[in-house]
Amino acid sequence: MPPLVIVDGHNLLFRAAFGFPTPIKSRSGQDRTATFGFFAIARKAAMGIGEAEWVVFFDGAQGTATRLAEDATYKAQRVLKDPTIFDAMPDIKAGLDLLQIRWLELPTTEADDLISTLVGVEAEQGRQIYIMSMDKDFYQLVNPTTVILNTARKREQWIISHEDILAQYGVLPAQWCDFRALTGDPSDNIQGITGIGPRTAARLLADGMMLEELVDSGRLSGTIEKKVIAGWEKVLQNRHLLRMRLITDAQLANLTTGKITNWLPAQTILSQLNLWE
Repeated sequence: MPPLVIVDGHNLLFRAAFGFPTPIKSRSGQDRTATFGFFAIARKAAMGIGEAEWVVFFDGAQGTATRLAEDATYKAQRVLKDPTIFDAMPDIKAGLDLLQIRWLELPTTEADDLISTLVGVEAEQGRQIYIMSMDKDFYQLVNPTTVILNTARKREQWIISHEDILAQYGVLPAQWCDFRALTGDPSDNIQGITGIGPRTAARLLADGMMLEELVDSGRLSGTIEKKVIAGWEKVLQNRHLLRMRLITDAQLANLTTGKITNWLPAQTILSQLNLWE
């Protein structure tokens, strides 16, 4: 089986919409930045990693509903500065159909959970998997055959492996949610324990320790111990919110085909969709 690239669709959409210094317009002056950028960035990644099958997941319109029911502050700080970027979604989906790239969007599900589910299925078969996203939440899914593909970084740093995560943060991917539960995750509006930054969290979780072992480990002392004990329920809730979940949906069962994706230049895609005139 060829490698599988799983794209965090909205993450790529936002990068495409806001990542270019000037708007990209059609011959008639229509702003096509988001659509053009989506396919141009993806194709650049495809050229860099070689032949692979590609699939794309998008967040459902009510994708955060489940986690919001558990914590009303989840992602509450996010304010979309330009909601018109979503106008590009139908064109992007049409382009994916043109390329015969399978995509999925479920109304009440976050793309993260769909990606997590598919990674679990494909990884069991030993398939090489790239998760294309800038979102560090996906670090929890990294293993010897699953890596992060982040082309916003320098070319030699596109791939983020489990060794890279350990070297940079001092924790294993399996500990990522425990680590972030302590430090907090500003991108999701998850507040950690005041006074516990990445270095302290890594020290507390050294040698693969998980949260369940921490209280009786002897590693907590002084002010940090008091803060962790006082905020313990919050820490566990943080981890629960951060953990990606398995989704049961028939559409996931036959999403991958093993067929290598044949990428076209972004301008060609838009031309064939009559978006470049």
